[in-house]
Parts: sequence; C-alpha cells; structure tokens
Amino acid sequence: MGRTKQVPRKSTGGPAKRGELPMFRKITLRAGSNTTSRTPIIKTVTAASPKTALLRDKPKPMSHNIYCFFCRDGGGLYDCSRCSRAVCEGCVVISEKFRERVQASDVYFICAGCHEKGSGKHGEIEPYFGFVDAQGVPILDEPATIHGHAEMTSRSQICSDPILILHFVLRTVDPFGSPAAVMRDILQPYKPEDHLQYHEIIFDFGTAEKFEKHVLMMQELVKKLERLRFDPERVEIIIYSHSETVRGDIWGGFEADKSVGRGKNKVTTKGLPVAYTVDDFFTGLFAGGIEKYVKGSTLWMLVCGHMVREDKAFNNFKDCIKRQVEHAFAFSAEKFHACLTTSFVNAYVERVLVEGLETQDVIRDLLLVSPRLAMHATVIHIHITNGFRRRFPTIVEYTQGLVHVPDAKHLMVVSKYTFFHETNRPLGNPLPYQCPGCKCVRTWDRIMNGSKSFGLDGSKFTCRKCGHTITYTPQRHQSQVILLSQGFWGTSSGNGKLVKKGSATGTGWLLSVTTESVNVAPVDTFPTSLSAAAAH
Repeated sequence: MGRTKQVPRKSTGGPAKRGELPMFRKITLRAGSNTTSRTPIIKTVTAASPKTALLRDKPKPMSHNIYCFFCRDGGGLYDCSRCSRAVCEGCVVISEKFRERVQASDVYFICAGCHEKGSGKHGEIEPYFGFVDAQGVPILDEPATIHGHAEMTSRSQICSDPILILHFVLRTVDPFGSPAAVMRDILQPYKPEDHLQYHEIIFDFGTAEKFEKHVLMMQELVKKLERLRFDPERVEIIIYSHSETVRGDIWGGFEADKSVGRGKNKVTTKGLPVAYTVDDFFTGLFAGGIEKYVKGSTLWMLVCGHMVREDKAFNNFKDCIKRQVEHAFAFSAEKFHACLTTSFVNAYVERVLVEGLETQDVIRDLLLVSPRLAMHATVIHIHITNGFRRRFPTIVEYTQGLVHVPDAKHLMVVSKYTFFHETNRPLGNPLPYQCPGCKCVRTWDRIMNGSKSFGLDGSKFTCRKCGHTITYTPQRHQSQVILLSQGFWGTSSGNGKLVKKGSATGTGWLLSVTTESVNVAPVDTFPTSLSAAAAH
C-alpha cells in the first residue's frame, strides 16, 4: 500500500455539536467617545490650524498625518489646511526670507494635491505657491519648489491615526496561519508606538464556566484600553475559528475534559467541540464591554465556507453585522486556509489602512495580487453604507466637501467575487482533476461554443478517454465580468516585442451584487435575535 501518515489539520472546518449557554443575553452596544473630540497630534509643524473662512462649507481636517505624503518621512512638516495630508520641509522648499512669514497665524498651507484639485476648476493652471491667506491669495512672491515626487495616487495619504487590531483565535487553532500578525507588522512603521494596539485573544467558551472566564478576560482588556485612553480611528477584528459542516455554526470552544481512573490509570478524554449559531457565537465572543469596539469596525471571518454556503447561517450572519460593522469579509472554501489570504490582506493594509482609501474602491487591486486565494475561494465583501463610522474623512471627502452623516436607513451591499479560468475554473467552478467515469487524470477537452473563446452562456467539457461530459451553466443571477484577461502575453526571444503565447485562455472575476435595505432603531443591540437565548 502507499505510504500514509496522519498530520494535524489546518483548514478551518469540521463537525461539532451545537451548544447553547444559558447566560447569553442581549448586549447593548455603546458607540464610544465622539471621534471629533480627539486630542490633536503634537508634532513639528510650521502652519497654523485651519479656519472656517478658508474652508467655507468643506469639512475641516480632524487630524493630520505625521509622515510626508511625498517621501513618507517625518521631520518638520506642513499641515494642509484643506485635507489631512502633511508635507515635509525637504519636499516643499521655500526661500529662507519667507520662513518667519509662513509661521504667522493668518497663513495657511495648501498641499500640492489640494492645489491641483482647485487649480483647474475654471480652466486656468496656476503655479504652486503653497502658502495663502484666508482669502486664498498666495503670500509668497515666488512659487514654492517641490522636490518630492508622487509615489501614490492623488487620493492617497499616509494615515497615522490610531488602529486597534483584535485577533480572536479559537483554542487549538494555530494563530500563525492567520494574517493578523502580518497586518500589525506592516502597520508598525507608519504608526507611533501609542497609535497601534494589537491584542491576540485565545478563546474557548464551550461551557458556562469557560464563558465566565472569557468575560473576565474581555473586561480586563477593555480596562487596559480605557486606561490608555485609546480611541481608535479604525478597528480590525479578525476571527479565526472553525465552522460546522452541516449547519454553518461557528466553533466557540470545547466541552470540559473527562477523566476516568486515578493515578497512573487515569485516562483523560478531551472535550468535544461546541459550535454555536452565528448570533450566539458573536454574543459569547463580544462580551465584557469589548462589544463597543465592534461598532464601525471591519470584520474578517477566517472560518470555513460552510457559514456562507448555508443560507440560514449566512442570513443570520448578515442580520448580526448589518447594524454594527462598516465592512465584513468572508470566504467560501469548504476547507479554508487562512494563510492564502495574506497577499489580499497585505494589499488591504497598504491601500486602506495606510493610504486611507475606501475599501470598496480598491477591491479590484486586492484581487489582482491574490492568485492563490482566487483559485481557493470566493471572496464575499459586505459593506454597510450610511451607518456609524469610526474613521475620519478620506481625501476625496475633504476635497469635494462631503460630510458623512449616519442615517437610520442603511444599505447592505453584498458583493461576491468568484475567479474564473476557462479551462480550470469554468464559470467559477473547479473542474474535477479526475474523470468520474474512467478515473483518468486531466483528460478534459473543452467543447468550443462556435468561434468564441470565452462567454457566460455556459461551458462543456468531455473526457478524451471515455467521452464523459460535464456541462457548466451560468448562475441564476447574471454576473458582471471584471478584470478580464484574454490569454498570456510574453516577450519574443527574437525581436523582444510583446507577443501572444499559447491559447487565448480567458481569466477574470465574476461579480455578483445584491443590496438590502436596513432600518436601524435609535438604540441598537448586538445581535438582535437573542430573545430566545435570554429566556433560558
């Protein structure tokens, strides 16, 4: 027989009994302190705070970056009066004779990005002076010199406001498989020591006694954050656990171990896993006051895809989060491996947490750098619009004068991104490695639909050995095709020109979007469907 061995599983799924803790109760969320009342960052700057006269009806910057937009370094920085960006004295240089003048309280600094946005409004392109009075008139008699060059988009910045990362890991799950620590490591160069809090919480509330210990642990963590007066602009919550294979419940812990015998004859049997419905799981996990940090957060569900594949569990998940978080990510793979999300998360950190861009605006950038995740799972992104938001305005909101006002009527936008490859993942479905008829390996030929090499009208494959046929039909709801690539291009060894190599295989992503209305009561709870649990 072939060589066999038993190694620990690292995918996040498996069967488990459904548990129910009698102490689960409805949890009232507190929104936390007002983000507009933060203590401003103290740093070396040579520009005064902005005035309403200059900004007119546009929102005033609530905070400023502590690193230069051009060189990403610190030092002496000028704070822009129209947005949150800062530029160092080495990248925007002025004559020595104006050094004292620009420090006056009636002088305002305008970064090059904001100048560019306002310069061409009336069809006129103007030199960049950098410093203006309250009416927007330059106070220098010669333009400033920009020594830096743009490494990012005009909508980007170098965010330095506080971030809280809460990494919840089920006991027995190896935390090194999660990208949470990578997220922390990428952020550290951009954050002062007191602006980044990372906490890894190993949880197990499979019994009532264990749940009480979990609550105490959460209370201690909340007290620590409150002692630090830590008011995060963003909260990233990563949940790394298993999902139950039949109902889509989430593992919350384990039963108590059982022992038989005494002394050398004592035999201990490990407690069986306990899974909870999605709403009960969140209630048990977010306890002891930590639940207030869920509001306006981004939630990463690193569990197997049974939670999103089972309709009842997925609807339960959406009901729980639609009144709380701003963004949520989940993945569809039945045997999900969290380590395959690393490149996706890396790009998210750079584009969203560092550059301050909107998550929904950069999703395609994240997909492009995630080829392994593409072949592994469908990416589900849930965006709650018009809800409570922790983060400060984006550069676009500053420049366009947009002000975010939470509304009782939210929209929940559910976007599903499924990778397709004409010959390996037709219409997003993995083609079997082995023919189910003759059991031969990789014997599939694609039957072309006329002269088209790609289409959403269906795909058919036949086995070269036995003639077995597999047909793939489009989803019930027609999907949009994004990031389409037709074939592989390379460089010719003869003339060095870009030429077509191989067959014109179409690859890309299928995007399916659904939108639901959400009405939020003035006093919100998390989750909302625990009245039955509270009655026990």
